[in-house]
Amino acid sequence: MDPIRELIEEADPLRSGAGAMPDADAALARVVAAPGNGVDKLPPNVRSMAAARRLRNARIAGLLTMAAAAVTTGVLVATHLGSINAVPVPAGTSSATPSASPTATATVDGTASPTESPTATASPTTTTSLAGVGHGECTIENLTGAMTSLERLKPVLRLVGCKAGWMGIMAPAPSDNPNPGDWFWIARLVNGSYVQQTSLGNWAGAASNNDRLTAEQFMDKAFVTNGIPVELRPVLVGSPEPGSLAAEGLKAYEDLSTGYKVSFTYPAAWQLGDPGSLSLTGGPGTALTDSTGKSMARLALGETNDWSLSSCLNKAPYKILDSQPMPGLPTDPASPAQGTPRFVYVAMTSAANDGGPVQAGIGITNRIAGQEGIGCVLDLAVAGPGPLKFFSFADRRPLGGPLWGLYKFNTVEEAAAFTQTQGYKDLKAVITSLTITKMG
Repeated sequence: MDPIRELIEEADPLRSGAGAMPDADAALARVVAAPGNGVDKLPPNVRSMAAARRLRNARIAGLLTMAAAAVTTGVLVATHLGSINAVPVPAGTSSATPSASPTATATVDGTASPTESPTATASPTTTTSLAGVGHGECTIENLTGAMTSLERLKPVLRLVGCKAGWMGIMAPAPSDNPNPGDWFWIARLVNGSYVQQTSLGNWAGAASNNDRLTAEQFMDKAFVTNGIPVELRPVLVGSPEPGSLAAEGLKAYEDLSTGYKVSFTYPAAWQLGDPGSLSLTGGPGTALTDSTGKSMARLALGETNDWSLSSCLNKAPYKILDSQPMPGLPTDPASPAQGTPRFVYVAMTSAANDGGPVQAGIGITNRIAGQEGIGCVLDLAVAGPGPLKFFSFADRRPLGGPLWGLYKFNTVEEAAAFTQTQGYKDLKAVITSLTITKMG
């Protein structure tokens, strides 16, 4: 029996009968001294306020630790993945759009009411099987394509630049490519990865076009043809290398068929063409027209019979209006009346059957001029050594006849004034750029 209850019942006069009055102090001492029944003790199944407080603090500390861990995890994930940027979606592709589906939300009275939460509804989508799973990174590693050798080539590819969803890459040129150097590849961003789409050659190829276009104009035309925004050209393929012919607006002609390397440079807006009827036979040649299509000069290599067939019908005065030595050109030392090759601009008056008062000749010669300023024909050819035979680079056939020259004037003064024009300066620069070197 509970000691306190026992004490109370013993103190009840109705229950105790007529026995002796108990000693209250002794009874209280007995209760207090009993094991586990102190006045400040709680039953074992009842939690004290101090214990409850300690448990609550432990739970709060645990929740704070879990929240901190979640935040740390989120930061680590975001740091690893980087910022999420929108990337262009290719043509014929649509992305999922959110629609609403009902979920339950508790109300004040404890009942559940429906509300809207977003879910994804897929719309028709067409994707490219080549598209990767990148995140729009402008890197070679984020490049894909249909070429089976692409992964093998990646270590030697060089990134040029990216802009507006396009990428430019320098790639090794094919082994059978006549133009040395790398080619440009162009790739487009598709679903986060750059997909290789086309190749555009290189600046050397662009500079060798025969369409009266500069290298930049030719490359811009290639951009338009392939549907690439032209304004992106400086970022995706850059510009011709500084100091190169293309950067200076020039092109180069070269012939190797005679055992000699014959070459010259000319304005990018000019065009090479069929040399037509030349008095040099058995050799190559070319003709040049300017940006308007006007004939400017002819290069001819081979044999000539002009010296043996031509005859001087009338001797006429001539005047050298411009001259520049070209000692680097080869000559045949056995040929008579030879001098150092040089560029000349000569005007001859009253020549027989010349078709005008003054006929002018522009080209290269090493013939000894007539005595006392009197000549017969305009000799614009050079006898070269061995298989080179003869070469001529002039506005006319090598030995000018009455209608063979391109430039005729009314007076010598008018012919002299022509030297101040840009057309003359361009023509002189082209002819004096001629180089001939023996191969091997």
